[in-house]
Amino acid sequence: MENAVSSTLAPSPPPPPPPLPSTLGKRSSQIMRELDELLTRHDKETKIKLGVENMLEVYFKDKKRKKDLEAQLESCNASMDEIVQRIEYIRTNAGPTISEVTQKLKEHNYTGNALFSSTITSNTSSRNRSKPRSNSSPNIKGKQKASQENILFPDDDAWPIGKRLHHIITQLRIDEWKATKPGTSSDALAIKESKLAKLDTLLRILKNTTDIETHYPKQNMVACLRQCIAGPNREVRVMSLRNLRHLVEGPTDVKIMMDMQIDIFIVRALSRDPNNHEPEREQSLKLVRSFIEYNGLDYINQGIVRAIVAIAEQTDCRLRNISLETLAELAILDIGLTVRSGGVRVLMQALLDGQLNMAEVLVHALVYILDTPGRRRYLRPGVELETIIAPFTETGKGANFEERLKNSARVVTLLLKSWAGVFLMCANNMRAARSVVQTLRFPAPETQKIVLDMFFNVFRVKLPKDYNNFLTGRQHTVHIASGRSRGTSTSDQNNPYCGATSRLGASGNDMNDLMKGFGYADAKEAMAHKPNSSNNNTERLNMLDHHLCIILIIFIDADILMALVDMVKSDDVYISRKATLLIGEILQLSTRLLPIMMGIQVQSLPKLFALASNFEDEQVRHNATTALAHIDRLTRARVRYMSIPSSHVTSTLTSKANNNTTARTQEMVHEVKLKIGMAIDDTHFRQLLMDTQVLNTKDYTKWNWESISELLQGPLLNPRRLEEAMRGKKFIKRLLAFYRPFAHKFSDINASKANIARHLKTGCIMIQTLLGNPDGVRYLSENKLLSQIAEALSELDPLNGDPETEPIFSKERMENTLSRGYITLLGVMSKHKDGVRLMEKFKIFSLFYQLSELRNRDDLKIAIITNMDYTLDGHPRVLLSKIMTSGYNPIRLFATQYLGNIMRRSESEYNGWIIRLLLTQLYDTHLDVCQMAVSLLDEACENQGNLELLVKYRPSLGHLGEIGNPLLLRFLSTSTGFRYLYALGYVQKEMDDWFEYRNLQYVTQLELSLARALANTSEKKDRNPFEERIDSEQNFENLQPGDGLSPPHFYGELTKTEDGCGLLREKGHFQYFADFIRNYSLENQNPEVFQQLKAVLWAVGSIGATKNGLPFLEEEDIVKDIVHIAESSEVLSLKGTCYYVLGLVAKTQQGIEILSELNWDGVTSPNGVPEGLCVPQNLELFLSIRNWKYTPALSNPPVFPSTVEQDDITLDILKNIGDMSNHILANEASKNLAKLRQKHPNHFKRVDLFYCVCQLLGSYHFRTPVRKYILEIFDMRFTPELLQELDSVAMVDEQQEDEEEKYKKEEGEDGKDDIDGGDDLESSISNEPLREPSVSNSSVNSDKKKVVPRSGKQQQIVHTETLEPVSKQIGFDVK
Repeated sequence: MENAVSSTLAPSPPPPPPPLPSTLGKRSSQIMRELDELLTRHDKETKIKLGVENMLEVYFKDKKRKKDLEAQLESCNASMDEIVQRIEYIRTNAGPTISEVTQKLKEHNYTGNALFSSTITSNTSSRNRSKPRSNSSPNIKGKQKASQENILFPDDDAWPIGKRLHHIITQLRIDEWKATKPGTSSDALAIKESKLAKLDTLLRILKNTTDIETHYPKQNMVACLRQCIAGPNREVRVMSLRNLRHLVEGPTDVKIMMDMQIDIFIVRALSRDPNNHEPEREQSLKLVRSFIEYNGLDYINQGIVRAIVAIAEQTDCRLRNISLETLAELAILDIGLTVRSGGVRVLMQALLDGQLNMAEVLVHALVYILDTPGRRRYLRPGVELETIIAPFTETGKGANFEERLKNSARVVTLLLKSWAGVFLMCANNMRAARSVVQTLRFPAPETQKIVLDMFFNVFRVKLPKDYNNFLTGRQHTVHIASGRSRGTSTSDQNNPYCGATSRLGASGNDMNDLMKGFGYADAKEAMAHKPNSSNNNTERLNMLDHHLCIILIIFIDADILMALVDMVKSDDVYISRKATLLIGEILQLSTRLLPIMMGIQVQSLPKLFALASNFEDEQVRHNATTALAHIDRLTRARVRYMSIPSSHVTSTLTSKANNNTTARTQEMVHEVKLKIGMAIDDTHFRQLLMDTQVLNTKDYTKWNWESISELLQGPLLNPRRLEEAMRGKKFIKRLLAFYRPFAHKFSDINASKANIARHLKTGCIMIQTLLGNPDGVRYLSENKLLSQIAEALSELDPLNGDPETEPIFSKERMENTLSRGYITLLGVMSKHKDGVRLMEKFKIFSLFYQLSELRNRDDLKIAIITNMDYTLDGHPRVLLSKIMTSGYNPIRLFATQYLGNIMRRSESEYNGWIIRLLLTQLYDTHLDVCQMAVSLLDEACENQGNLELLVKYRPSLGHLGEIGNPLLLRFLSTSTGFRYLYALGYVQKEMDDWFEYRNLQYVTQLELSLARALANTSEKKDRNPFEERIDSEQNFENLQPGDGLSPPHFYGELTKTEDGCGLLREKGHFQYFADFIRNYSLENQNPEVFQQLKAVLWAVGSIGATKNGLPFLEEEDIVKDIVHIAESSEVLSLKGTCYYVLGLVAKTQQGIEILSELNWDGVTSPNGVPEGLCVPQNLELFLSIRNWKYTPALSNPPVFPSTVEQDDITLDILKNIGDMSNHILANEASKNLAKLRQKHPNHFKRVDLFYCVCQLLGSYHFRTPVRKYILEIFDMRFTPELLQELDSVAMVDEQQEDEEEKYKKEEGEDGKDDIDGGDDLESSISNEPLREPSVSNSSVNSDKKKVVPRSGKQQQIVHTETLEPVSKQIGFDVK
């Protein structure tokens, strides 16, 4: 590298001969003008390039914009290269004008080519080399000034990266400590600015360059950056830490940094004053997180973790949350290191403190630790959980009691959403669960309210809207709707379109919809129903219900009902009624989720009936009878409104039955009104016409719109009366004149809720009445209404419209006036054949086709899509097809989703035209549209006829990849589809893929979906559906919603047909699965085996969930092995997986019978249909976990290098620093250290002693103020020489550690040193805290300290002295 650089810096060839004197001035002026123009262009292009790069960062995920921006960036770079080349040519051939060119370049801050800079400097210095050099300080300043001049042109992009890096590293190696001497402040500032500029350039190179090792050795870069980190300038240290972070690309890089003792400087940075050094602390923490991210955990030592622990202990620190998150990650990745460093103690304390937005993260870490025996052995059985639930058992309030109780309740709720937390609550005869329940008996209303709210969350109960009135006593009951549990979703709830086919208005809901308009609100409404990846839930397990089932049993066994009955006796109406609500919900859940025998025992409530019949206490009896009455009303109402179907098919049938009932009711009402209209006499009819005020005045504000509506729906249904109103009177004529667009009456009315209900609803009724009579159709065709509507629509044509006037259907009018109502009126007409003919006559459909091509009128397209009726085969369907295939991405997605709503509302079970349109959408260029089409086709294929039709069309789904899998799995469930896919070769390939790796992917997908469902994740914020989404691809939340249902499994779908069962038997996959489960050893603690076993269990469960697949399980007799794992495994998540799999087996009646033989009870509906729920008869056998043997992880003792000088002063310093970890001795120790520093300042500049102190900080617990004091008391100026000395000391220490390991192996030691003191976890949890060790001040042979020789070289100080425990607050005075 040096040879290459030296060759590059070789003297340039002799310059060309100077020009003639006559042309010199002219040529010079031309050169300067050209250079000035080039530099101006260069500045402009630089700004453009910077802007494009910033835009690229913003739109990185937007492929379309990213492609355009990259092309623009390439063009910009090419232009800059051309400009730079021309500037370099001028600069190189400047000749006599070199000084003017250089000055011009400096004025523009041009940083072109560093080679020329050095050439200029060398040429200039050679001219001024008249005096000999000397070693005086002025000459040093001159050198430094010259080096600063070299910065002017340092980093030309045309340079190879290796040369640029060499130049940067050379500049960064300038020793800042020498420049900080007195009299050199200006040089220090110049060096600082120089280094910041170089570090900024280096950062840009590291961000934009991959595989930097091929260009320059990383070890040299780390060594250079370490020198910058050790420097005196804060800004330089911050930038150096940033560069180090971007330099990390793998564990090898972390090892290089640790070998250079970067950990010492990280600890030093993390211990600095947060008020003045917060950016440095932040960058140090980010650097540690990059170590973790790039698998460098093996090289992270206790010193770094203890520094993070010290930050996490500070409740007022801005970096506390990120420190806690880092400790949580470390606990998951290396629990031993975290415990040795005292990290778990801090995590537990943060849980109790209720650190903002950190409860979920910390609970996940705790749950992960508790899952397997190998990890939970570091925690004491029954201690950590009892620390969490301690506020539940406190009788005295104390300071912040309610806040601590709320935090504890939140943690318990989160724990119960994981299997580790569930089993932990049931440990030791359900001691924790019983303690929480007993809190309900405390005579403290605030405590009872908090715990009651917690149980409403635990049981996933959604309180009714009017529950506050019930709780406060203002009403005696609450109104409920179907689907009270949060974990239950019904199609009726999700489908806002059950009912009328059109958006027009007969009902209040339709009026509200019309009031919202045809903008984004309609898009959100149409998107409200999100179809599942598979709506055939017969074989899908409701994991939320199954999980809630075991939670319910736990707390019923913990006597929650009796505790709630006792609360019913309370004089506090709020507490009494809220307990009543919870009792009712628990009873309903037990009816739905528990086996019938368990449910009967829960429903009896003997204590509540005893209280209701107790006449000694009138208040108690009144509360008990009120509770019973409420529970009775709740049960009756739920029976009346219960519409929770077991599958989407049932829901669809129910919806269609409701639609048929509504249609029959409307038909009967129509007949009654018709009879009334027939029976009315002429006098009465004329009076009704006069009452409307239509015949008396043309002022529509004086009309009686209610009378008009009644007249149109009653007497005017009689053809004779309608003829009289049309011909003999001006009633219909004036009404139609009011609705004409260019009359500017109806079209100018403000779109308020009242106006929509009054005017638009009446207009829809009028159109329906006219279309129901041939004379009305003829009269409507002769009226100007439709012709004016067509003319108003034609105004939107850019070629025919008048730019001077605002169109009737402009965006503003569509949003603010009733002009949008004309689309609704046309939608009413599209329901009738005569109306369609009239629209064809006035060419309205042709205008619709033209409007569908407008790029900026999505609101109009949505209005057309949502108002047209698609019952008749004709223009509306063609129009919908055109919009679905030719619009922008958002409008195509919306049209596809709305087609799903049409399919659900359709009374026809066979929708061939919908299937054909959806098939077209499978080939859309936008991924979201394809995904929506797949979901809707999957839903449509629940009908066998639709599935047969889809298979008949033989769609090609290979281009969809993973998105098309749900539809392909649907094909597998029928014989026709299986044969079709088998002929394509899909079945064989997919079966091999699932056997090899897709089973494992399924487990990951399922567990993520379940975690989102249990976490009760709210839906994403409503966004504009017509805004291009840049994050739509690879968005797991969109691909797999957290609905709590098990996703369709390939083997489960395969076994729905006899052909599939035959193929499964032929392949022998199930035999392999059964052998794998049988051969599993409970002592196996390999995580990969756990994951493989889970995948096999889910495959077996999915097969057993079908009637054809259950015989496979019976033949192998594998269910008993699954039950054995569920009851005996020490891995808690594996027990939970087995529990879910047994629920799949309970999906069939035969499966329930098999489980009953193994002492597990299945749950069936009142009709005898298996619900896919099962519970063990012996709860203790399944829920209990054996107490594990606690393995204390003691902190590694400090290991001092043998080269450390063993004098009394050194030992005294180490002893006092050790005392600083004890809050009792800290004050005296700090004073002693201050005195020692004053007497022996040179000791506090020694590198080896500083290294020993860092070892102490990494071995024992010191809070942040103490760490800051200890590190600042040392005056360490890490010059390059001291850094080399630090490397030598660390190398000796490393050799000693290697020799110690060798010595231990030879002597057969177990690696455990006999050290009193323990770790921080014990000191925070146990009743007798462990005591921190301290370095003794006595001689080497004293009783307080012993030197243990290791291979004749190492001297390791092992402490036997114990001190008082470390308090939470360390206070000391420094003098």
